[in-house]
Amino acid sequence: MLTIDWKERLTLDTEDYLLHKLPKKDYDFEIIFIAYPERVNGKIPSEVITFISGVMVRKIAKKHLDYIPFYKHLWLKKEDYGKLAFGGIIAKLMRKNPDVYIPLLEEMMHAEGNTSQINALLDKVMLPLTRRKPEDYLEKVLQWTKSEKEEIAWAATNLCLKLIKRREDLIPQVLTHFENQWVYPLGEVQGLHVNFLKTVAKLDPEAYYSVWEEFGFSRDPQIVELLCAAIVDYHPEIMKEVELWTKSGNARVKKASLSAMKVLKRKKGARA
Repeated sequence: MLTIDWKERLTLDTEDYLLHKLPKKDYDFEIIFIAYPERVNGKIPSEVITFISGVMVRKIAKKHLDYIPFYKHLWLKKEDYGKLAFGGIIAKLMRKNPDVYIPLLEEMMHAEGNTSQINALLDKVMLPLTRRKPEDYLEKVLQWTKSEKEEIAWAATNLCLKLIKRREDLIPQVLTHFENQWVYPLGEVQGLHVNFLKTVAKLDPEAYYSVWEEFGFSRDPQIVELLCAAIVDYHPEIMKEVELWTKSGNARVKKASLSAMKVLKRKKGARA
């Protein structure tokens, strides 16, 4: 945890950087925190970068639009520290002007970043905003779940999973969106869709069983795999559907359903 003394010093050094360095397009912001003595696995603690980001936003104030090239440089050129700072800054600025900063966020995600970095960015920027004002932000997050860039699609899908744990009222909207994706190959995000269904089963069993009512007659291998992998408890109607799938000539359907039958029998036995 940052001490009062270090908060004061970092604030002064940030102000000095904003006054003398940034106007000259000197983007080497590491000068602000390089003297900080503590390290975690050889790196400056993230709370230091987060604190500096907050000071920057406060001091830049109404001039925030003047420094978009700086924000881009942080994400694109300054590696882990820069990406942390970018997320901290954009998280605070997004509420001021989402029409500017959502496109900037999209641009940066498409330009640079692995799955972990983009996931952390969306958690920092979009999760709190979407939780508070889904009417303003959820549709954009849902669009990202269909991104051609796999890292963005994964991170946005993971955000939806976290979101419904905090806003159960959003389950119907997100679930409908995901159901519409099941007719297309899911690739690496298929496992997240399974986790999503398992979460729905715990939070809203009625919604979960409605999925089985709608898709239980499907013979699409991907849908069968999804439903079978998302079984969380024994249910007689679900067992009937799975039994039918075990007789399928499709190898993927048969494999998924045979595995599901083992789960269902075990769950049924545990109830006895």
